[in-house]
Amino acid sequence: MDFVDQKKIIREDFLLKREKLKKSFTSENKNKLISNLDKFLNNAKYLSIAGYYTIGSEIDCLEILEIFQKKGIHTALPFVKDDKFIEFREWRKQDILIEGVFNIPTPKKRSVVIPDLIIIPLVSFDKMGFRLGFGSGIYDRSLPNFPKSKKIGLAFSGQLNKRGLPVSEFDYKLDAVVTEKDIFVF
Repeated sequence: MDFVDQKKIIREDFLLKREKLKKSFTSENKNKLISNLDKFLNNAKYLSIAGYYTIGSEIDCLEILEIFQKKGIHTALPFVKDDKFIEFREWRKQDILIEGVFNIPTPKKRSVVIPDLIIIPLVSFDKMGFRLGFGSGIYDRSLPNFPKSKKIGLAFSGQLNKRGLPVSEFDYKLDAVVTEKDIFVF
């Protein structure tokens, strides 16, 4: 089985698993995840944090970004440009969103932000810090353009692939993954 097929099978398995995990994710679990995120950030002074528009069974990042907004932190969401690279655009809860790539809402406002911290969605992750996304490669291509930004994934604890993920030279390693049970620092 080749590399692409391996990732496809793992992606399918973990998408089904993530659906089940989301259904059983309680408000207590959500509070534990937010608490772990606070512990990870450890009172660091991030002036800007980028997240993602939640789709399907992903961890709700918009709610987390709203918490940061209340603390006076600038927040942003990804905008996928024509060249298939991400730029982060300023976003506040009341801002107008437009349909972006893959029909994912994205900020209409064109105010570009270079975030201090980037929160990244994932389908699965391993103990080495690699993530599996939807397979388009947009994050893996784009993240090297933000060398000073800390990059963390948000996940349900059950998204950990204990066997490890197949990795290529194009896969980008995260700095950490935060779940409701653990903080994985790589």
